[in-house]
Amino acid sequence: MTASNPHAGDGRIPDHLQHHPDRLRWNQRYQANPPTFTAHRLVTEALAAGFPDGPVLELAAGRSGNALELAATGRHVVAVDVSDVALDDLAAQARQRGLSGRIDGVLADVPSYRPRPAGFALVLATFYWDADAFAAGCRAVASGGLVAWQALTDDPAAKPGTGRWRVPHGELSRRLPTGFAVLMEEPSTEGDRRSTVLLARRQMYRRDH
Repeated sequence: MTASNPHAGDGRIPDHLQHHPDRLRWNQRYQANPPTFTAHRLVTEALAAGFPDGPVLELAAGRSGNALELAATGRHVVAVDVSDVALDDLAAQARQRGLSGRIDGVLADVPSYRPRPAGFALVLATFYWDADAFAAGCRAVASGGLVAWQALTDDPAAKPGTGRWRVPHGELSRRLPTGFAVLMEEPSTEGDRRSTVLLARRQMYRRDH
């Protein structure tokens, strides 16, 4: 696992993340639970739909089984997360599977992370919502590429204060920029978590002749 930005595993935690509450909270959560590295069904859906050659970006990747599965198909994956514990675990698993050179772990605050526009064949996020991150992720999709996104939906039983991390079903497609075609949008229930799932393709750029 290599890095294009300061990341977990190299001993350099950026100053602005040293005491970041999300980093501390997610590190504690990952330290308390063993990893599973299970890939999400959105990966299967994306592979079945097909997308161009090129790298993959996963936002809020965590201990990503998605990154491992996509890297195993030969893709280069950039996995972005605020938890250095999660990225360290992902790096160790990538080494175990002989995939180190195909996954870059980037330690960053995902809502403020700005990927290269039109730089990725697939942009992926699961169980995550932030409006700025979604907009930046859509801008990062290359011509003909896919955005595959899952977000928790509004739930009266959710913990107070978690509403900003949730969206109504249908909100993802409503926020898509012009030039995307929805391939699939559906509600999903996994255990006690209700979510909305979107797969959309960015239209191919037209060139004037």
